Amino acid sequence: MRARRLSVVDEYIEDGRAAIYTSEGMVVLLSGLATSAWQVLDDDWTPVTEVAAALVREFGDPGEGQADVLTTEALRSLADNALVELAD
Repeated sequence: MRARRLSVVDEYIEDGRAAIYTSEGMVVLLSGLATSAWQVLDDDWTPVTEVAAALVREFGDPGEGQADVLTTEALRSLADNALVELAD
């Protein structure tokens, strides 16, 4: 799986957390982990494994090979909020 950012109206980041005004008119407040995942992405496609590796470096390894699984779940949540696009 891979992900990329969708266009947003505005974003504000403070103390490791982002508030993002989406192009669909929602304001979404992200957790620290979701903010970090958001910051790894840009307009180009990024493999989930690269996002997971960045999150492991910042937050530590969740163990038992779960980094990719948990990162995919986080990215799906961002996609549900019109912040990222996912593709297989």
